[in-house]
Amino acid sequence: MARRSAWLWIPLTLVLLALAFLLATWALNRVLFGGATGVRAGSVLRVQLAGPLAERSTRLWGRRTIGPLTVREVDRAIRRAARDERIVGLQLRVGPGVAGLAKVQELRRAVRAFRSSGKPTVARLEIGTTADYYLAAAAERVVQIPHGNLLLGLVSRTHYYRDLLDKLGVRFEVFHTGPYKSAMTPYTARAMDPRERAAREQLLEEIWHRIVSDVAADRGLDAAAVESAFDRGLVDAEEAVAAGLVDEAAFDDRVGALLGSERTVDVRDYWAATGSGLAAVWRRPLIGLVHVDGTILPGAGPDGLFGPGVAGADTIAGALDRAARDRDVRAIVVRVDSPGGGVSAAEVIWQGIRRARERKPVIVSMSDTAASGGYWIATAATRVLADEATLTGSIGVIAARVDLEGAYAKLGIGNEVVKRGRNADILLDARPLTEEQRRILAAQVERHYSAFLRKVAEARKLPLERVEQLAAGRVWSGEQAVAQGLVDEIGGLHEAFDRAAEAAGVSVEGYGVRAYPRPRGLFDRIAGLLGQARARAQLGRTWLADPPGGGALARARRALLARLQDSGPIWALSLEPSPAPAR
Repeated sequence: MARRSAWLWIPLTLVLLALAFLLATWALNRVLFGGATGVRAGSVLRVQLAGPLAERSTRLWGRRTIGPLTVREVDRAIRRAARDERIVGLQLRVGPGVAGLAKVQELRRAVRAFRSSGKPTVARLEIGTTADYYLAAAAERVVQIPHGNLLLGLVSRTHYYRDLLDKLGVRFEVFHTGPYKSAMTPYTARAMDPRERAAREQLLEEIWHRIVSDVAADRGLDAAAVESAFDRGLVDAEEAVAAGLVDEAAFDDRVGALLGSERTVDVRDYWAATGSGLAAVWRRPLIGLVHVDGTILPGAGPDGLFGPGVAGADTIAGALDRAARDRDVRAIVVRVDSPGGGVSAAEVIWQGIRRARERKPVIVSMSDTAASGGYWIATAATRVLADEATLTGSIGVIAARVDLEGAYAKLGIGNEVVKRGRNADILLDARPLTEEQRRILAAQVERHYSAFLRKVAEARKLPLERVEQLAAGRVWSGEQAVAQGLVDEIGGLHEAFDRAAEAAGVSVEGYGVRAYPRPRGLFDRIAGLLGQARARAQLGRTWLADPPGGGALARARRALLARLQDSGPIWALSLEPSPAPAR
């Protein structure tokens, strides 16, 4: 009898432990975010947009998320609120540093969709950049806090380290395809190549013209007047009002008066309260959503608490395969926000998209950047969409190998190599490449480049000669890419879902969305972070074993080689010199 009683206590204990775990998780959610806020009639949707917008959500509990809001969450919430009778207006609190220009263009379309409902929209600024103002200008009225200021204009800057590296005894040997494949020129040149400068000027001009013309239309101003106001660079609130960029300099109480209601609901609460998660997942049919977010590298990508910085090819290919085999999923949207990465890794994702496309339509939606490796994978899709300010193209390959012979000599570090195989040391950093090794690396880069050109020519139905003219590493805006035939149409994630639904024969209002891989919970992410910390600690212990005097050099070497090792030839768009709002 006692033994039977003990067996009864085991499942009871497990049940109690499970209930305690659920209660603790619920309590943590309440502490971090409070309880769910209901949506009352006469509410204004309040959207706070400051700092970066994420691409992927981090689920905490149920429909709750942690970390930055995603583009999709904000876009869908604003569009849903336009049809919600309980919502009487939209308040945008913008800046500073809201997002990349392509993401801003997507949110501008959502704001215009809200305005078409006839409900008032007011944007509130304090300080901000061109991107912040560009988003705010989409609202019906713009209010700025008195004595706030805007830093307007686009600027592109590149640092060149050649002289510094010469002093340190560090040299890069670079193999690239074309004058525009310039990711490594900051380390090999002392100034910008004239052809690269001309291409960058044209890219900047295209994006500048789009912003100026859009703001002029938003504000009912002449484009020349907008450009003149932007040319001032730093503009305070009073000057912005005088130039017509802002309607009035006032405080937050004025914003509530313009909207006709002081009752607000935060966009995160609204998103959680209006069935954003489980209802959409259980609705059938479904459209799958796969993110390629970050530098494309082999293997599984790390997934930190506040979002990834690496797109692991195996993880993404597995997600594509699961979405393709899911009978409830009728089409797949692949959201790309990546500057490129490893050739082999991009090919793994390309193959994953191609296999998925054999089963169902696959639509690529380009975010701020879908260049080089990000464009490589897009060539496998059924259809490709980009925003006007998306940075894409960069069709080319670059490989680099660092030579630290001079640095070792300056530090008094000797190198002795014993090898089998004449070129086993081709990637060692202790001496320059031999002529044979240069030929090997150059030939490999050319083979990858030829494969890239053929993929583009086949996917875009363009003559190979025409693709060669568009390639050589040149970066195009989304608007330019559509004109050149590299992208099908202008549109964001919202439009990509519409195209996916149309291609699958599904009503654009009658589908749910399922993300792959499935969002991880808070405790899974904490465990992942602990695993990453252990791996970094182990790596640190390994490198602490360097010879005396080599620690600093080892750290520099790891930083320089971080994107060169274990990935084959690397190609990437250098984000620093990309067109960015002045700040």
